Amino acid sequence: MNLKEKLILIKENGYQAPPDTFQMIQEMINNIGSLDAELRDELIYTTLSHWIPGNSLTANELEQLLPVVLDKDHLLFKLGETNTDSVFTRSFSMLVIPLYFMRHRESPFLSRTQIHQIKEKVFYNVQEERDYRGYDEEKGWAHAIAHAADALHDLAKCSELDKDDLLTILDLVYKKMTITDRIYSDGEDERMVRSIISVLNRKILSQNYVEQWIQSFGDVEKNSEFHPAFKQKNNIKNFLKSLYFRVKFYKVDADLCPTIEHTLYKVEKVYYS
Repeated sequence: MNLKEKLILIKENGYQAPPDTFQMIQEMINNIGSLDAELRDELIYTTLSHWIPGNSLTANELEQLLPVVLDKDHLLFKLGETNTDSVFTRSFSMLVIPLYFMRHRESPFLSRTQIHQIKEKVFYNVQEERDYRGYDEEKGWAHAIAHAADALHDLAKCSELDKDDLLTILDLVYKKMTITDRIYSDGEDERMVRSIISVLNRKILSQNYVEQWIQSFGDVEKNSEFHPAFKQKNNIKNFLKSLYFRVKFYKVDADLCPTIEHTLYKVEKVYYS
């Protein structure tokens, strides 16, 4: 049987892990960027989402696998390319990282050094990622920015990350939510907001700093061309709206709401002046 046939059988059997689980996961990671959307998303990722948090692998096996997930053939594979198939490998390698943290929160096994290694690779990936597609009608989910947001969300919760790391997360979110290439349309803004809520919940950054960061979205230099400016305006507005309702609904730093409102009005004024 090929990998897809094996995984279909495993799915039908309730994701029960076989005796050669580690060997099979290595094969899955090697195929994590498959252009077969069913294999990549519904089979490989979904199976990993059962096995990694579900203790089907030992901590030692997960530690062996981690450098592979983070390497130049997976998380950093052809980083910087746009509209190519390499995004599927990067994006779905990124999705493995939250699975590691799910397991780690239940039963800690990652060292401080390993968490910082993950952090550095994730930060670099987010900084350099240029493929902003969400859903591809032919090849399924690319969603690199949404998957990166999920990893940032988990990283921000880690006590090993200090103030400077949290500031870096804010900076990365700012850069990705102010792009002019396309309008995010597949929930990327809401996924990024989750990472901001995780930062706020650490109670390390001052409210004054966070307010200044929010206000900076209203100070983005407007692109001189209409379409890039239009895309950027909509990305900023959608992000701020998502942040507003998340903060208001969950009563997390609700004092930020007036600042978000003011910034939204400012964005409207700048782009329609």
